[in-house]
Amino acid sequence: MRINRIQDQPIARTDWFTDARFGMFVHFGLYSIPAGVWRGQRMGRNKYAEWIQMQGDWPHGIPLNEYRLLAKQFNPTRFDAEAMVREAKLAGMKYLVLTTKHHDGFALWPSAVSDYNVVAAASPFGRDIVGEVAAACRHQGLVFCCYYSHWLDWEHPFGGRPHESEFFSEPRWPQPSDDQFEIYWQEKCLPQVRELMDRYQPSLFWFDTWAANSSAQINARRIEQLIALVRGKDDRCLINSRIGTWGHPRGKQLVDVISMMDNKFPKTGMHRPWETSGTMNDSWGFHQLDFNFRSTRSLLGNLIGNVSRGGNYQLNIGPRGDGSLPPASIRRLREIGAWMAVHAEAIHATDACCFDEQTWGHMTLRRNGPTSARLYLHLDGERSESVLRFQLPDGLNPGEAAMLETQQPLISRRADRSIEIKLPDPLAAGDWIPVIAIDCQLTDD
Repeated sequence: MRINRIQDQPIARTDWFTDARFGMFVHFGLYSIPAGVWRGQRMGRNKYAEWIQMQGDWPHGIPLNEYRLLAKQFNPTRFDAEAMVREAKLAGMKYLVLTTKHHDGFALWPSAVSDYNVVAAASPFGRDIVGEVAAACRHQGLVFCCYYSHWLDWEHPFGGRPHESEFFSEPRWPQPSDDQFEIYWQEKCLPQVRELMDRYQPSLFWFDTWAANSSAQINARRIEQLIALVRGKDDRCLINSRIGTWGHPRGKQLVDVISMMDNKFPKTGMHRPWETSGTMNDSWGFHQLDFNFRSTRSLLGNLIGNVSRGGNYQLNIGPRGDGSLPPASIRRLREIGAWMAVHAEAIHATDACCFDEQTWGHMTLRRNGPTSARLYLHLDGERSESVLRFQLPDGLNPGEAAMLETQQPLISRRADRSIEIKLPDPLAAGDWIPVIAIDCQLTDD
């Protein structure tokens, strides 16, 4: 095994992202009010509550004139940007991605481009949610990032619609012609992205397409136009691959961050910055009937697995219609935060040291200078054996080993590239994923 350099072509603007490793995704909007239920009936197709405009009264969907009435009800009086950002920070997250406009086309800021927004659409709330979250992030030291649905927009008459090959509604939603989509593109998409850049200065724009069937509308010309807009405003702002890189001959070379599909965790790494965005349960927006929450241990496993392969993890939370955070989500964030309070150094600013799967867990590596580093062994699962055996990555000369949480010294023995570490008994009482830290010298092996 050899230490893997994650970026084969380092770009300075991605450094903050790869150092952060862990961020929060927030899905919040009009869809948070019905929360997966329309007129007493659970919506169809899947549990993505943010899709209720298309999935309510399944398979017919909710007429736009009915769905728009939710704007008059949107009054999240318990929304507290500072409290939400504080939960992210306590969990060990370093950045936050907010859904500024999801597929339903409703903007969470007072957009001058479209009156379908949190202030102009007769919402009793009447506050700039994007502005409040951006200010809270900067106040508490998190990096602020914007999600923007640039392909699908169900409010604009010519925005993209779900493709009939994957969305079997009745009747099928007709796609706009190229000329019609261009009207949406020029009238709403580009001007709103320009507004977000000018007003809130995000450090990452998380655009959202997910299938090659979007490339008829998100074609090479439009991708280049959108990238040029962002780069022209701030060339440090990162752009993710779900802008639609399959619609361009240069593909993923155009962007800064490779985004996996929803809740997809690869078993190998990449030599580019990459991330997985994942949910705590089955829905992104709050769903009042989705009780299928993942355990804190499994969420930590997702984080550690991605970081060990050189990737990031963006864990989602969906505020309720009144703006409050679901207790089940808060508990998981705080339990993750308890683990991170001790083990953050094994996550933040670390690299993958090998992409190979380990039977006992995962490895991360923190470089402390040109000649020294710290290797972290994340022990996954219940340990029955008393000795841990593994192959040492090339380029590392190990020194002292200890449990990261307690600093308990461990006895280790090396034979060539193999190393044995005698585990304490008990290993780490009450700890889901204990971590061993080994101080190493870097060599030219």
